[in-house]
Amino acid sequence: MSDLHAPTGPGSTRPLDALRRGDSALWPHIAKAEETSRKRLAELARLAKELAPADEGAIVVFGSMARREFTDGSDLDWAILIDGRADSRHQEIVHEFKRRLDPNRFKSPGPTDLFGGLVFSHDLIHAIGGDDDTNRNMTRRLLLLLESAAVPVDNNEAVRARIVEAILDRYVKEDASFLMPGDTSQKIPRFLLNDVVRLWRTMAVDYANKYRVRDGQKWALRNIKLRMSRKLLFVSGLFMCISWLLHKREHGDTGLSRQQLIDHLLRWTEITPLDSLAVIVKDYAPHLGSEIFDSYDSFLGMLDNNMSRQQIEGLSPDKACEDKAFLEARENSAKFNDALVKLLFDSNKDVTPLVQRYGVF
Repeated sequence: MSDLHAPTGPGSTRPLDALRRGDSALWPHIAKAEETSRKRLAELARLAKELAPADEGAIVVFGSMARREFTDGSDLDWAILIDGRADSRHQEIVHEFKRRLDPNRFKSPGPTDLFGGLVFSHDLIHAIGGDDDTNRNMTRRLLLLLESAAVPVDNNEAVRARIVEAILDRYVKEDASFLMPGDTSQKIPRFLLNDVVRLWRTMAVDYANKYRVRDGQKWALRNIKLRMSRKLLFVSGLFMCISWLLHKREHGDTGLSRQQLIDHLLRWTEITPLDSLAVIVKDYAPHLGSEIFDSYDSFLGMLDNNMSRQQIEGLSPDKACEDKAFLEARENSAKFNDALVKLLFDSNKDVTPLVQRYGVF
């Protein structure tokens, strides 16, 4: 798993690029979305200049922008993370950032109030589990770990990294499996994994609830996203946790340093879900590369085609089963699912036992 520990800055080789093996024509829709994301994130940096609240806050993007899957039809999911004392001026920053976004072709986040405002680190770090850990708080926390990126201006990246590390510190240092006596060399961060599973199940349940609350609006598009990008998040989170043992075995390491585990997880949060999946596929199941990434490339191609996207967006459940574009997208998502099942359960003698051991119980 050396690719996970390679540099991820400008000019470095990303895991997905390594899987392409120099074929720049491979997965063109993924490549186009990556380039669009890069350009639009640079625009955000220009718009956010001098807005970030010093060293106590960061402007962070989530969703397709953070995953490097942004297309012209994408919403911009963002939040201002505050890691310091509360200040009435923070809300003024939210208003000013919104004013700068509106005339620059950035679509507002969806109508869930999950994004587009202030988020405080205290809730993300200290309210893990229990009554205070609402679905909204849990979702923000896990998305911060699995699909977020700081707008590259001022101290944004340092503040985001500080909050992410504090969250991971809680997950690791309060994990019962590491606190109990006995051999810890064959254990994974189960506390974190349980929350990853909770996120996936919550997204699936919320999908059904949104169908009722929104009277079926955009049902078909949300259905395809649940089968593709939401599923990608879960698989990335699963491998984020079990990759710790894969990494230890590769390096012949039988000991445990909690800080080493935190550092491993922190590096995982610095790459996109597609790149994290590429790390696993390249090292443990390269024969599945085409099946997995061909399907995801087609998914992004559908999202980037305004006609197909709008057609699927407008479908009601009773019309979707007769629509060619939707049926093609569903068939593509089934191929993606089948390839992931092979990766998890029938690809590698090291990966499959870990999935079987930790994936359910």
